[in-house]
Amino acid sequence: MYLVCDGGGTKTEYMLFDLSGHIHGFSKTQGTNAIFINPDAAADAVCGGISDCLQQAGIRDTDLNEICLFIPGFKNSANAVRDRFPKTRLMVLGDEYNAYYGALGEPGGIAVLSGTGSFAVCRDKKGSWISVGGWGPLFGDKGSGYHMGLMCLDRITQQWDRGSTNTLLQTLALKQLHMESIPSLRQGAYKPDFTREKIAKLSYTVAEAAKAGDIDALGILDEASVCLADLAAAVARRVGNDELPVSLLGGTSHMGDIFTKRFEAALKEKLPQCSYRKPMFEPIVGAALFVMYEIVGRMDSREDFLKNIQAEWGTTYVNGCVFFCHEKRADQGRKHPAGNDSCSCR
Repeated sequence: MYLVCDGGGTKTEYMLFDLSGHIHGFSKTQGTNAIFINPDAAADAVCGGISDCLQQAGIRDTDLNEICLFIPGFKNSANAVRDRFPKTRLMVLGDEYNAYYGALGEPGGIAVLSGTGSFAVCRDKKGSWISVGGWGPLFGDKGSGYHMGLMCLDRITQQWDRGSTNTLLQTLALKQLHMESIPSLRQGAYKPDFTREKIAKLSYTVAEAAKAGDIDALGILDEASVCLADLAAAVARRVGNDELPVSLLGGTSHMGDIFTKRFEAALKEKLPQCSYRKPMFEPIVGAALFVMYEIVGRMDSREDFLKNIQAEWGTTYVNGCVFFCHEKRADQGRKHPAGNDSCSCR
């Protein structure tokens, strides 16, 4: 059996599965990107998630073929995990690899991820990996939830400076941040608990305001979608192929048509010959596919593997919603973007 882990700045998921696609354990912990959190805390969280999966399956780490961690910035924390599970082979990679397979399911396309951060990646049919973006919040992550959150803060403070008060975007942002007024941002935004993740969550505030017709919010979504299309175009230029399918995944892709349609339009402008494809799976399922394609090298039974893992994981995309029906994920319930109460997955 194999254990895979998809870690980011906000959350980390773990899945234990066999080569037939049957799932034997699932767990979830805090974010483990050790660039942004304490490396020891990141390692402790990962060890806890792995142990939880093993306990669910009633096995020991010696029963594992391999542990594959897809976590950016985790290499300095990896030795602590090796010390905890010394008899199991451990591989540490960035999250672009499993994100790709989660989006497209097989080689031959471009995956654009927009979560707390952003990047684009391609796995061509010759076996090469090409990745752009992912430079972090100081001078990268354009089009990400964090970038949208920063633009939101910029817009609402500019509105205030121009004498515009109680705008929809201001009202929703203050509610999300649990603040009483725009001036309170002068102190509140520089406190330790005003984290990157808190800023990224403002992206959903932007989407909510945009659905109500807020001009500034719509402008933020337009700018973010162009940034993400630029990432896809950069990969296409590197690959030398502008006809590849492109998929968008990550937290911002769950905003629904208010954002994905804008991304599609920006993509068509940058890459007229490309085709947009809805993501096939969540990144954690992509991690399992990476193992099958890149480590085991056995995808002769791909259809059966996918059939089993889909049935047990129960992840699908319906009208922009992600819902989980795997019994071990009962704590997650069904998740719906704001305002999508009529979704057919209910």
